[in-house]
Amino acid sequence: MITTILLYILFTILYGLMTPFTFLPNASLPSAFTDAITSASSYISALNDFIPVSTLLTIIGLVVVIEIAVNSFILINWAIKKIPTIG
Repeated sequence: MITTILLYILFTILYGLMTPFTFLPNASLPSAFTDAITSASSYISALNDFIPVSTLLTIIGLVVVIEIAVNSFILINWAIKKIPTIG
């Protein structure tokens, strides 16, 4: 019950922060960008038969996310240790 209230409060805050963005008009990329993405996608899918490009990109993305998490943890611990009353 308490977690429901906390989640509702969090949802309300996030919804309130995102409300101004709903008034912005929808935008799309220029056609040159979408054509480039389509061409790159076709090249990658053709190359995917020989080299698992999508798997490699997934692994690289996962490594980047893990590195960001570890560095964030280190930064937060460093900030906590710099405050004399907390650490």
